[in-house]
Amino acid sequence: MARMRNVCLFLCAFSTTMFMSGGSVNAQPPAKKAVIERSPLLKEPTTPEEMFAAALLTYDLARPDLAAQYLEQFDATSPDDSMLIKLRDKHGTAEFLKLAASPELQPRSKKLLESLNNAARKQAEDPQYVDSLIQRLTQGPTERDLAIAELKNAGARVVLEMIKQMSKAEMIDQQDAFVVALARMGNQVVAPLLGALDSPEPRIRAAVIDTLGWLDASEAIPHLWSPAFDEHQPPGVTAAARRALTKLLKNSGKQLSSVTASNELKRLAKLLYRSPELLPVDERGAVNLWAWSDKEGTVVERSLTPEIASLFLSTRFARQSLALSPEQPDPQRQYLASLLGLEVLRQGWDAPRSAAPGSAMYLGLTAGEETMSKVLEEALDAGRATTAVAALEVLSQIGTREQLVSTGVLKSPVVAALNSTDPRVQFAAATTILKLDPSKPFTGANRVVGILSRAITDSQQSRAIVIDADNRRASSTAGFLRDGGLLAYVASSGRDGFEQAALTTGVELIVVHVNCQRWDLTQTLANLRADARTASIPIAIYGQGKMRNEVARAVARNAPATFVAESATSSDFLDQALPFVKSLKTPALSPQERTLQKNAAAYWLAMIGNGSLSKIFDISQAEKEIGAAVEDPGIAQNALIGLAGIGTPSAQRRLSDVALNSQVEENIRQIAANQLAYHIQHYGLMLTNDEVFDLHSGWKNTDNPTVKSALASVIGSLRPNATVVSERLRQFPPQRAN
Repeated sequence: MARMRNVCLFLCAFSTTMFMSGGSVNAQPPAKKAVIERSPLLKEPTTPEEMFAAALLTYDLARPDLAAQYLEQFDATSPDDSMLIKLRDKHGTAEFLKLAASPELQPRSKKLLESLNNAARKQAEDPQYVDSLIQRLTQGPTERDLAIAELKNAGARVVLEMIKQMSKAEMIDQQDAFVVALARMGNQVVAPLLGALDSPEPRIRAAVIDTLGWLDASEAIPHLWSPAFDEHQPPGVTAAARRALTKLLKNSGKQLSSVTASNELKRLAKLLYRSPELLPVDERGAVNLWAWSDKEGTVVERSLTPEIASLFLSTRFARQSLALSPEQPDPQRQYLASLLGLEVLRQGWDAPRSAAPGSAMYLGLTAGEETMSKVLEEALDAGRATTAVAALEVLSQIGTREQLVSTGVLKSPVVAALNSTDPRVQFAAATTILKLDPSKPFTGANRVVGILSRAITDSQQSRAIVIDADNRRASSTAGFLRDGGLLAYVASSGRDGFEQAALTTGVELIVVHVNCQRWDLTQTLANLRADARTASIPIAIYGQGKMRNEVARAVARNAPATFVAESATSSDFLDQALPFVKSLKTPALSPQERTLQKNAAAYWLAMIGNGSLSKIFDISQAEKEIGAAVEDPGIAQNALIGLAGIGTPSAQRRLSDVALNSQVEENIRQIAANQLAYHIQHYGLMLTNDEVFDLHSGWKNTDNPTVKSALASVIGSLRPNATVVSERLRQFPPQRAN
């Protein structure tokens, strides 16, 4: 009401000012624009308090131009923290938020809000300030009410100092005063109070639970199941938690029992594990959680990514469920799965994973093959690449060949991981399979060599397939995708697009037009999802915007999938498509990860080419990639060994080329020559006469003794006739007696 009286007063003043400014009756009236731009204030503000009040008033009068002017004047006074706190106490934080949300007043209004938040944080974390307010809580109703009002204005961060003071032994008699103050501060204290549920002091936990009940904080329900039914909790905490649950659940129909509690906690753990997007985020996309700190003796606020926050909460609820139902396998697996994923994210993707005692990996080793296999299966289903990679690494150490056997509709999770949309999971699956040392062929074995071959040569360029019968539209769409960083290939039919997607490594998106031909849309989608090589690749169905509802069922049935409306610009198309793709991806491989994968892939390709694994894995499909990899000094040796396991003329020719190339390092030429000799002995001579002649010439003209010796083994493998042998023997210098 006071604000409205001020508005009316200033409107009257504005009218009076306008009448007086008209001058004589015959004077030319001012232009309409000039009238609108006049300030409605009786007098211009001169102090910072007046400038800020003027900004608020003129903004309420729908004059953002004047509000921006007064806000600029206020900002020019360089208001300190005490001034900002004074204005907050007078006008309220909501007024600062209102100005910050106005595009016309940004960025100055946003910076002002940040300054206020910083000032409020300093004040709330000042022990002397909070202590002075706490002392006033017991100095009579008037002082108590004033202190609570100031605490409320100080915001949620003041709770950490209140909890610290409340935890002191000498404050036991004042606990009720603390609880009343916290309850009257409103819902802003709920988040830090949830963190205080982990206080080592039972009376603090009980008081916090009572406060949450009085605040009617329904968001506290998930956090109350454990204290309500965990037999290790003190009776006072248990009683408080059950009272609060009874009140907060109201008429939900849930029966309060340890079984209900365990099931609810298990459900929450699984939900957060699968859906991190359910957590609220701030403007930076971070999740803010309050947690107990033994070091600080109170709660502290942590800013986490949604992925880490969801896994952290999932581990918490799964562990609590496990405590209530220790023999149930579901919470056991969920706890282990969340721990593994959380460990990978906290350490970083490119950090080497260790199974040292105390780590989640170590725990996984002790859980056994059956449990870890189920953990992997559920991680693939939930799209949790972090857990999947860790589970595969554990299974590579404790698993058996039986992990590769699929029975009926039950597919081996290790083999299924080969078709994950995440390249890290694919690679971990391929190397795990090889470490399990399979003794007979199995469904999906053909994917292993393809994944390894990509790792040794691919620059990790993301690829896409565009399936559209309209060449012009398809080319435009491919261009949009290239602008977004995806190397796009065009297919004019559903059949061709399917074949390209199945045979091309690194495809991260398939874009299909609704009017797809030679397989229509339905058939194309069905075949893409039926083939293991393409079953998990994200699909974007695109067409005119009005088609969205018509293909909604197709999108739902072929997840991961989305609809993208046809666009005239790449920015419009990418704004629709890229968020979908990015939501399904983990961070790009770091240079260190790429190097490790490349070295491991080269090693395993060499093992396949030079051993019994070649009976199961067809290394010849990777000949092109292996042939190119021999030019990489870091993996050339293993690439040459792998190439020697491919019984083709082109592989033999490539080995010869490397052995004869004077620009290649000496040790690489030596290895190439040795592998060439092995190749000829194993598969027979496949070189042409001209190539054999070049081989002889290279051997004769090579001065390097190491390379010459290695090439000699090749010459010997050509099975020279008696005449040639005689000539070579006679060219050898005669021996002396000395």
